[in-house]
Amino acid sequence: MLSPSLYTNPLHHHTEIDGLFKSSWIFVGLKFELSGLSHQGVRVGNTNLLLQCDSQGKPRAYLNVCSHRHAQLCEPGKHTGVVRCPYHGWVYDREGVPVGIPQKQAFPQVVANPTAHRLAEFACEAVGQFIFVRKSSDGPGLQSYLGNQYDFLKRASQGMASVQDEFRKDVAANWKVVIENSLEGYHVPNVHSTTLMQADGMGREAEAPQFFLQDPLHSYLEHAADADWVKRFDRMANKIGQWPWRFEHYTHHFIFPNLTVTSFMGYSFHIQQFEPTAVDVTTVQSRTVGVDFSNATAAGSKMMEHIHADGHAFTRKVFDEDAGICKRVQAGVEQAIKPTLLAQGLEDRVAHFQRAYRSQNMLTQ
Repeated sequence: MLSPSLYTNPLHHHTEIDGLFKSSWIFVGLKFELSGLSHQGVRVGNTNLLLQCDSQGKPRAYLNVCSHRHAQLCEPGKHTGVVRCPYHGWVYDREGVPVGIPQKQAFPQVVANPTAHRLAEFACEAVGQFIFVRKSSDGPGLQSYLGNQYDFLKRASQGMASVQDEFRKDVAANWKVVIENSLEGYHVPNVHSTTLMQADGMGREAEAPQFFLQDPLHSYLEHAADADWVKRFDRMANKIGQWPWRFEHYTHHFIFPNLTVTSFMGYSFHIQQFEPTAVDVTTVQSRTVGVDFSNATAAGSKMMEHIHADGHAFTRKVFDEDAGICKRVQAGVEQAIKPTLLAQGLEDRVAHFQRAYRSQNMLTQ
């Protein structure tokens, strides 16, 4: 098991940023968020990036630094319109080439060869709606890296229509503490006694979740829905309509190193990325993404609105419960001497994550 120092040592945190978060494919956003003339500022590790789709609709990731005098081109978050430097007004096209330069006669080298002064670019690929960036110039392609998660993300993307709920919050714990908390349900009866333990529609002890650990980096689980609940839900089917991918279970997918995608029955997807802000701070970006429904009646649409609204409130309450316990775990880890203990069967996905972490040559401290 990993040493407690790997969760608390600032030097090792920098090693992770310069190594793991440089060589891995990191989720940065969704394609439909870049629709129209828009761009986004995002951060991967210690690098500020600018995302936009090029003239062919392919997502591209550029260093968020003007080629002129190195001003940051945009703040974090979503922006409409062209990329325009706030310092001297340089404008960049969809391929990162400067195409609008005030008093351009003063820059004959740029006028002569504007593509030589395009924004620095990083590897950027998408599967379905999911956009990933790899800062390292070398490494496997996205499909090879994702393994058995590639097809899942492609299918989950079908019908994705809009972000229904979104928030960013800091958790006072190392990113690995927060990831590991998300990978096990052993803490649920104690930490989530009034939320997840009471969740309507989930199967109980007789239908224990099934773990899928075949991929060396990524893992997922499936937990069957309660059969009686599904029957009651089906009575509303003629009103609520159909959605692209229906399944009768809860699923939780972890894409190494810091992305989870969860869903119950496929009518929406909860996407969380865990950003390693500091050795003892994780910034969680949470999105709940809705999918398109067909053949829904007005009454059925109203029913789904209520279901989604209840789900948003539920998600935020569970997050706050997890944030509180992760803070206490971090406080304990900072005093710990021995490695953690893991329960066989109950915490196998945590053990799988730690093996994946070790496989990336991260035990340098």
